[in-house]
Amino acid sequence: MQTNETRKAELWIRPIRDGLGEEHQSLVVRLERLINEGLLDDMCIRTWDHDVDVESDVAPTKRDALIRERLAECEQWAQTEDVDLPSIEEHATVGSGRMGPSHDTVVLPQTLVVLFRGEEIEAVYPYERDGQKKTVADWVEDAESFLGIDNEQVEV
Repeated sequence: MQTNETRKAELWIRPIRDGLGEEHQSLVVRLERLINEGLLDDMCIRTWDHDVDVESDVAPTKRDALIRERLAECEQWAQTEDVDLPSIEEHATVGSGRMGPSHDTVVLPQTLVVLFRGEEIEAVYPYERDGQKKTVADWVEDAESFLGIDNEQVEV
Protein backbone atom coordinates (compact mmCIF):
# COMPACT_ATOMS: atom_id res chain seq x y z
CA MET A 1 0.00 0.00 0.00
CA GLN A 2 1.56 3.25 -1.14
CA THR A 3 1.05 6.41 0.86
CA ASN A 4 2.23 9.97 0.47
CA GLU A 5 2.48 10.46 4.21
CA THR A 6 5.93 11.10 5.52
CA ARG A 7 7.58 8.55 7.76
CA LYS A 8 9.61 9.97 10.62
CA ALA A 9 11.58 8.47 13.49
CA GLU A 10 11.71 10.25 16.81
CA LEU A 11 14.70 9.01 18.81
CA TRP A 12 14.49 9.67 22.55
CA ILE A 13 17.74 9.17 24.43
CA ARG A 14 19.01 9.54 27.95
CA PRO A 15 22.64 10.62 27.53
CA ILE A 16 25.21 9.54 30.05
CA ARG A 17 25.68 12.10 32.78
CA ASP A 18 28.62 14.02 31.29
CA GLY A 19 28.23 12.92 27.69
CA LEU A 20 26.41 14.31 24.71
CA GLY A 21 24.81 11.08 23.56
CA GLU A 22 27.94 9.52 22.07
CA GLU A 23 26.72 6.12 23.23
CA HIS A 24 23.90 6.48 20.69
CA GLN A 25 26.09 7.58 17.78
CA SER A 26 26.03 4.23 15.98
CA LEU A 27 22.22 4.18 16.15
CA VAL A 28 22.05 7.74 14.82
CA VAL A 29 24.32 6.80 11.88
CA ARG A 30 22.15 3.78 11.11
CA LEU A 31 18.94 5.86 11.22
CA GLU A 32 20.53 8.45 8.93
CA ARG A 33 21.32 5.63 6.52
CA LEU A 34 17.64 4.58 6.59
CA ILE A 35 16.79 8.16 5.59
CA ASN A 36 19.37 8.11 2.78
CA GLU A 37 17.92 4.82 1.53
CA GLY A 38 14.38 6.22 1.52
CA LEU A 39 12.82 4.10 4.27
CA LEU A 40 12.46 7.16 6.49
CA ASP A 41 11.84 10.74 5.43
CA ASP A 42 13.19 12.37 8.56
CA MET A 43 14.48 11.83 12.08
CA CYS A 44 14.70 13.96 15.17
CA ILE A 45 16.69 13.33 18.30
CA ARG A 46 15.28 14.34 21.65
CA THR A 47 16.84 13.92 25.06
CA TRP A 48 15.27 13.29 28.40
CA ASP A 49 16.44 12.92 31.94
CA HIS A 50 16.23 9.87 34.18
CA ASP A 51 12.56 10.40 35.00
CA VAL A 52 9.59 12.69 34.47
CA ASP A 53 6.92 13.75 36.97
CA VAL A 54 3.57 12.23 36.04
CA GLU A 55 1.69 13.09 39.21
CA SER A 56 1.37 16.85 39.36
CA ASP A 57 -1.38 18.56 37.39
CA VAL A 58 1.00 20.92 35.64
CA ALA A 59 4.24 19.87 34.02
CA PRO A 60 7.13 21.97 35.37
CA THR A 61 8.57 22.75 31.90
CA LYS A 62 7.52 22.68 28.24
CA ARG A 63 9.97 19.82 27.74
CA ASP A 64 8.37 17.79 30.53
CA ALA A 65 4.94 18.53 29.05
CA LEU A 66 6.10 17.21 25.66
CA ILE A 67 7.57 14.09 27.29
CA ARG A 68 4.35 13.43 29.21
CA GLU A 69 2.30 13.93 26.06
CA ARG A 70 4.51 11.59 24.03
CA LEU A 71 4.41 8.91 26.75
CA ALA A 72 0.61 9.11 26.80
CA GLU A 73 0.50 8.76 22.99
CA CYS A 74 2.85 5.76 23.17
CA GLU A 75 0.68 4.14 25.83
CA GLN A 76 -2.40 4.73 23.67
CA TRP A 77 -0.65 3.13 20.69
CA ALA A 78 0.36 0.14 22.85
CA GLN A 79 -3.20 -0.33 24.04
CA THR A 80 -4.54 -0.17 20.47
CA GLU A 81 -1.87 -2.62 19.22
CA ASP A 82 -2.25 -4.90 22.28
CA VAL A 83 1.44 -4.70 23.18
CA ASP A 84 3.32 -3.81 26.35
CA LEU A 85 5.90 -1.05 26.66
CA PRO A 86 7.91 -2.28 29.65
CA SER A 87 10.56 0.40 29.11
CA ILE A 88 8.09 3.14 30.13
CA GLU A 89 6.13 1.22 32.73
CA GLU A 90 8.65 1.59 35.56
CA HIS A 91 7.58 4.13 38.17
CA ALA A 92 9.46 5.59 41.11
CA THR A 93 8.61 7.91 43.96
CA VAL A 94 11.03 10.79 44.27
CA GLY A 95 11.44 13.81 46.51
CA SER A 96 11.20 13.99 50.24
CA GLY A 97 12.66 16.27 52.84
CA ARG A 98 14.85 18.87 51.13
CA MET A 99 13.70 17.60 47.71
CA GLY A 100 10.14 18.75 48.45
CA PRO A 101 7.04 16.61 48.64
CA SER A 102 7.29 13.13 47.17
CA HIS A 103 5.70 12.52 43.79
CA ASP A 104 5.34 9.71 41.26
CA THR A 105 7.61 9.64 38.20
CA VAL A 106 8.08 7.44 35.16
CA VAL A 107 11.64 6.17 34.91
CA LEU A 108 12.58 6.94 31.32
CA PRO A 109 14.47 4.40 29.22
CA GLN A 110 17.95 4.90 27.83
CA THR A 111 16.58 4.64 24.28
CA LEU A 112 13.10 4.79 22.76
CA VAL A 113 12.13 5.13 19.09
CA VAL A 114 8.71 6.37 18.07
CA LEU A 115 7.90 5.92 14.36
CA PHE A 116 5.33 8.21 12.79
CA ARG A 117 3.50 7.87 9.50
CA GLY A 118 2.15 11.34 8.98
CA GLU A 119 0.95 12.51 12.38
CA GLU A 120 0.04 9.04 13.65
CA ILE A 121 2.28 6.71 15.62
CA GLU A 122 3.09 3.67 13.51
CA ALA A 123 5.25 1.87 16.07
CA VAL A 124 7.17 2.28 19.32
CA TYR A 125 10.36 0.39 20.13
CA PRO A 126 11.08 -1.44 22.33
CA TYR A 127 7.81 -3.26 22.86
CA GLU A 128 6.69 -6.70 23.97
CA ARG A 129 3.89 -8.85 22.52
CA ASP A 130 2.99 -12.29 23.84
CA GLY A 131 6.27 -12.52 25.75
CA GLN A 132 8.32 -11.68 22.64
CA LYS A 133 10.45 -8.54 22.81
CA LYS A 134 11.13 -6.30 19.83
CA THR A 135 13.99 -3.92 20.57
CA VAL A 136 15.18 -0.79 18.79
CA ALA A 137 18.12 -2.83 17.46
CA ASP A 138 15.72 -5.51 16.14
CA TRP A 139 13.75 -2.91 14.21
CA VAL A 140 16.86 -1.25 12.74
CA GLU A 141 18.32 -4.64 11.73
CA ASP A 142 15.01 -5.65 10.11
CA ALA A 143 14.88 -2.35 8.20
CA GLU A 144 18.49 -2.69 7.05
CA SER A 145 17.89 -6.27 5.98
CA PHE A 146 14.78 -5.19 4.04
CA LEU A 147 16.90 -2.60 2.22
CA GLY A 148 19.79 -5.01 1.66
CA ILE A 149 22.16 -3.00 3.86
CA ASP A 150 25.08 -4.81 5.45
CA ASN A 151 24.60 -3.84 9.09
CA GLU A 152 28.18 -4.82 9.89
CA GLN A 153 29.41 -1.79 7.94
CA VAL A 154 28.55 1.06 10.30
CA GLU A 155 31.04 3.90 10.19
CA VAL A 156 30.78 6.46 12.95
